Amino acid sequence: MILVFVTTFYMSCKKDDDDKQTQEEIQFNKLKGGWSLASATDDSGDRTGDFSNLVLTLGGTYVEGGLYEYSFTGTRPDPSPWKVSGTWEFGTDKSKDITRDPGTTDEIPMTYTVSDTQLIVNFTIPDGSPGWDGGTSRIKSVKGNWAFTFNKQ
Repeated sequence: MILVFVTTFYMSCKKDDDDKQTQEEIQFNKLKGGWSLASATDDSGDRTGDFSNLVLTLGGTYVEGGLYEYSFTGTRPDPSPWKVSGTWEFGTDKSKDITRDPGTTDEIPMTYTVSDTQLIVNFTIPDGSPGWDGGTSRIKSVKGNWAFTFNKQ
């Protein structure tokens, strides 16, 4: 009888802890980790070939209102719509808004959709942006609307 009571007590404590996660923490746990590129598009069309073997890693330790890291491995074009690494934070709506490189001249508001297996990120690079140093392939411009789809590693 004591064993049943202790087991029930600990099971109910675990459920209470899970219920205390904020929307931000739930979204952070979905986002963190490695993401392999599935597709990349801009206003001109499919750009997946400019990003071969691209992997986005979102990391850090969750803290409410925190600032987290991102980094890339694989090929990025030069110029690139992404820096090789930087920081990000949640925007106003934690379920769909993030800000890349907040508080810097490179700040880019982004929207996202995430599931257990897929991440879709959309953003706009403003006119006149030179982009960021990338790899070996050369492209004309990074300005415009971008959509990246990643699969969880």
